[in-house]
Amino acid sequence: MTESAHLEQAAEWFDRLNELNEQEKEALSRWLSVPEHQRAFQRIATAMGHPELVSASVQLTAKPRRVEENKAIRGNVYFWMATAASLVLVSLLAFVWSPTEDGSSQPSQTVTVAMSQQLALSSKTAQTASTVLLDGSVVYLNGDSVVAVNHNAQWRDVRLEKGQAYFDVSHEPSRPFVVHVDDTRVQVVGTAFDIDRLTNKTVISVYDGVVKVMADKTLMLVKGEGVVLKNGKWHRTFRLSHSQLPAWRSGWLDVENEPLAVVLERLGRYLEKPVKMVGIEQVLLSGRFNLNEPEQSLKLLTSANGLVLQDNGGQFVISTALQ
Repeated sequence: MTESAHLEQAAEWFDRLNELNEQEKEALSRWLSVPEHQRAFQRIATAMGHPELVSASVQLTAKPRRVEENKAIRGNVYFWMATAASLVLVSLLAFVWSPTEDGSSQPSQTVTVAMSQQLALSSKTAQTASTVLLDGSVVYLNGDSVVAVNHNAQWRDVRLEKGQAYFDVSHEPSRPFVVHVDDTRVQVVGTAFDIDRLTNKTVISVYDGVVKVMADKTLMLVKGEGVVLKNGKWHRTFRLSHSQLPAWRSGWLDVENEPLAVVLERLGRYLEKPVKMVGIEQVLLSGRFNLNEPEQSLKLLTSANGLVLQDNGGQFVISTALQ
């Protein structure tokens, strides 16, 4: 079984920690006795912001000297597992139940609304936008981007139709949050990640939690990891050089050894006119460009690479010599 499959199993165990019966607890103990499983669980627990469960999983599989010690350790471990797992549900439960005038609790009427939402989100060229969805998730759009939201009682479906979006997803185990990019699906429960949809490739970067990417093969990514898909197929995985927020959220475009065409497509989300390349073959760029001054950044990247930039009224033209 692959590492990705182990991570997927670990994520499923983590989501159900506060729901396990005695038989399932024993099954988890046996599952964690396998070193590969324990490492997978440790990665998931750390990525989900509960590193205390890492040591708990180790205690769970340790061989104590006496049966009484075994029961005590196991009970203590499950207590902390259940406590940590329950914390991620507190906000949801507080939202679902609201007190009545007589002091009793009943399901809030807001829940029905939150279960279903259809929404079209878009941002203009050179402008970013953000929206809080009814489930509490936040969607941040880069310039010139389009997202369609379609939530129901079973799934929270989103489609990235154009551009780039950063998702800060509300934890809700009963309703997975799935982002579609053509035939690729990105599924999460509660996490933060960025998807950059380009002409011939898609870049997915995880900034918090765990993400399941389903393309030509299934990958489990944790905080600090990313994947590049080319035409919907796995191309490479990578480690993030920073793990706080994508650079565009702070007004910057960071590129490292990227083709000029890809850099221009990203910068084009902030330019009022399209950019055309003439007589240019493969040119790789690295650098940091200010998205708040996109035309200045365009001039900088062309001059720094010995290229010529012309403003032809309706479009910018980049070439190796004056046309």
